[in-house]
Amino acid sequence: MASPSPKNLTTTNHLRHVETMASLPSGAGKISHLNAVILGEAFASDEDDLVFPSDDLSLQALVPSSQKYLEMYKRSIEDPAGFWSGIASSEFYWKQIWGDQVYSENLDVRKGNIRVEWFKGGITNMCYNCLDRNIDVGLGDKIALYWESNEIGFDATLTYSQLLHRVCQLANYLKSIGVRKGDAVVVYLPMLMELPITMLACARIGAVHSVVFAGFSAESLAQRIVDCKPKVVITCNAVKRGPKTIHLKDIVDAALIESAKNGVSIGTCLTYENQSALKKESTKWQEGRDIWWEEVVPKYPTTCDVEWVDAEDPLFLLYTSGSTGKPKGVLHTTGGYMVYTATTFKYAFDYKESDVYWCTADCGWITGHSYVTYGPMLNGATVVVYEGAPNYPDPGRCWDIVDKYKVTIFYTAPTLVRSLMRDGDEARYISNLVYTLQIFGSKCLSELL
Repeated sequence: MASPSPKNLTTTNHLRHVETMASLPSGAGKISHLNAVILGEAFASDEDDLVFPSDDLSLQALVPSSQKYLEMYKRSIEDPAGFWSGIASSEFYWKQIWGDQVYSENLDVRKGNIRVEWFKGGITNMCYNCLDRNIDVGLGDKIALYWESNEIGFDATLTYSQLLHRVCQLANYLKSIGVRKGDAVVVYLPMLMELPITMLACARIGAVHSVVFAGFSAESLAQRIVDCKPKVVITCNAVKRGPKTIHLKDIVDAALIESAKNGVSIGTCLTYENQSALKKESTKWQEGRDIWWEEVVPKYPTTCDVEWVDAEDPLFLLYTSGSTGKPKGVLHTTGGYMVYTATTFKYAFDYKESDVYWCTADCGWITGHSYVTYGPMLNGATVVVYEGAPNYPDPGRCWDIVDKYKVTIFYTAPTLVRSLMRDGDEARYISNLVYTLQIFGSKCLSELL
């Protein structure tokens, strides 16, 4: 969010003179005795409660002032139907528009089942909005994905048109083995390009993907397979994280044995050969069940009809970690999630068409769903996907990637920043190409900068 930046504002000034910031949007009360600094004119410290943008940054921002932000916020609270339907109808493709009721909800168990519904009756498709819609407006040759391997020297790119072709090939394969609208597909993949490809392919045909973080155990994977009963499991043979090779296919094999004991047998395990981690010949194999991705998927057509779905039809199933008990599957539907994740990406990152964006989250978590795959691609963004460890082969790897792909927006976690801080001066170099450092889960740790 951008805000006014008085020239005399320093870390010792308070904000009493800023009328629009006199109270929190939540109505929590007056803001007093806070320190502030202007971005670009002084370094922020942990004593600074607010960081104001410079005039130049404000002029370029999608939300150029705190007043504009509060206007948008006020309307979203006082007229949520009008606010969100305006965005939904103007920025996304709908095969059929929703009815008179934009949303309905019940958050009181005494009045029936808990429910929140947005744009019910509206017909759309997430994959179409991520890919076809962007290609139709001229972004077909724009880079959609930069992929960087754990191993230096292994990389790849896909334009939006190339990505659509790859997505359609997988979608056609899934249809050929009987995957239909509403069927579950379990995805146990590391951060390869095949992970967002799989998510988008499922969305294209109305299948419900359930991405399981490829660091979970066979037992954890089996629990999720038993619960959602997928038509197929998609994985790869192995992944390198730093110097260590992790045999993902072996973990899947053990999970499928466990799930079969609990009454859920999987007929197809589609396996991608991750050549930089493990060769095909060294991969354990079960004939009749296991299928090499590279041997079947590229044979399918590069076009695939879209399965149009209701806004309240399911898009994906994502399980809680299970650290406090049995993992619970959280079902996300299509329309409301699509509009919200695209809008939050657009404004939270102040995204511009020329940006190159990198979020270090794994798609096994909700942040990766929303801010690696769906949010950025709904906005036609160029996204960096990194397979490996952030400190491999040295603590400067992140900044090497930033420089290599000319990243302008870098979104990461405080845990990663703290780990780099422990490495001392080796991790202190940050490219001057980065103008935004978004850290989720914590306030910015300015000691790194």
